[in-house]
Amino acid sequence: MNLMNFFRRFPNEESCRQDFKNIRDQAGVICKKCDCKDHYWKQDKQVYQCKKCSFRTDIRSGTVIESSKLPFQYWYISMHLLTATTKGISALELQRP
Repeated sequence: MNLMNFFRRFPNEESCRQDFKNIRDQAGVICKKCDCKDHYWKQDKQVYQCKKCSFRTDIRSGTVIESSKLPFQYWYISMHLLTATTKGISALELQRP
């Protein structure tokens, strides 16, 4: 996928968040409190809630972006740049303004 197609597919933060949620739904979410695998999505809070103990799990929890405050679109752009080029791109290049 070239850069133009990438921005057509993910034009804004919401499209990136929705794609990330779809991937999480396929992979499954495990409750940190009771290890239950049955969850439902709370649209108003944007979190998963365990059906057994009602513990809420953030969409980023348990992923490499768990502690990040960066928007999903920044992460998606970074991942695209890291994987789309033949030589790759360094973290220092990503940091440049």
